[in-house]
Amino acid sequence: MELAVRRIYCVDTSSFGYCQRSFGQRSTRLTFFAQVWALLDRLADEGRLQAPHFGYIEITKNNDHIGQWAKAHPGVFRPRGEYASRVIEILKEPGHHLVRNDAPRGAEESDPWVIALAEGINATPPTLFDERPLALVVSEETKGGGIKDICERRGIEHVDFTQMLGLEGLSFGPSATT
Repeated sequence: MELAVRRIYCVDTSSFGYCQRSFGQRSTRLTFFAQVWALLDRLADEGRLQAPHFGYIEITKNNDHIGQWAKAHPGVFRPRGEYASRVIEILKEPGHHLVRNDAPRGAEESDPWVIALAEGINATPPTLFDERPLALVVSEETKGGGIKDICERRGIEHVDFTQMLGLEGLSFGPSATT
């Protein structure tokens, strides 16, 4: 008997930024796209939306809607340094473009951390009563050697923000049901 799968979305800062630009810039968008924000709330409450600690720092620099949302949902953001050993392995990937070589010493960028988070979740065996976790990386980045490329190399499913919405049954447009 195969266990059911519980999708967990490991969200990169680029997707939180996309969400802000697309669904949260003006009050009219907040109202029109209220379903998006309700879905994010639900995923956060269920523990199915997660992000590295550094994402919280990046997102809350601005007091825009996504920054306020992040402050209201601190449980989404994982402890600093979680899965550090996986990050070290990820940064050994040849040709990666996850962190800037000219970044100041001690600088931290969330790209390798979001991949490590997904790998760590996927490596966690389910308990007798839990569904098997399946972590997907959610990112808007598609550059060679970037998040999408490294996820593909390491066997982690990668989707963008709108694909995540679709996987959760949310859609807009002609095929959307009313």
